[in-house]
Order: sequence, then C-alpha cells, then structure tokens
Amino acid sequence: MFQANPDKPRSHLQVLQGFLLGVVASLGCLFLTIFLAGNFGSRRQWIYPALNAVALILVGIVALRHVRESSYALGIVIALALALVVDAACAVTFLR
Repeated sequence: MFQANPDKPRSHLQVLQGFLLGVVASLGCLFLTIFLAGNFGSRRQWIYPALNAVALILVGIVALRHVRESSYALGIVIALALALVVDAACAVTFLR
C-alpha cells in the first residue's frame, strides 16, 4: 500500500527528521486543542482527547497524501500515529 519506489531508496535521516517534525506537529495540535476547548468553556474532560484526535487525524491525512514521494512525510505519519495511540490511552483514562 505504501511501498516506496524501488529505484529511489528512503533516507533514514530524512525519516528521523520527519519524525521530529511530526512530534512538533502533534504538540501543535495539542496546544491548539487546549486553546479551542478552553475557549468553548466546556467542563467535560473527554472533549480534549477527542478534539486532539480529530486534529491529529487531519494532519495525518495531509502527510499521508505525500508519503510516497517524501521520506519526511513517512516520519511525520509515524510520529502522528504514535501520538494518536497516546491520545487514545489518555481518552480511556478520562472515561474511567
């Protein structure tokens, strides 16, 4: 599904740099979520992981469109997937 072109090998350094960029993007999504949910005045704690998941998925879709052409996009997708797993774990703890 996401196989790279065999003539063009992926650079591990670019994947690592994309991963770091994905970490920055996931932190940006987190701060945006805190800002938006705080302005809505919602007292429900489950709204934070839900909005963060939506933001991570939207950024992930944009990066996923370019994963075949760029090693950076692959690193971003990996970082966002890990952030989404952590976000799901936080959502489960909020629901308990």
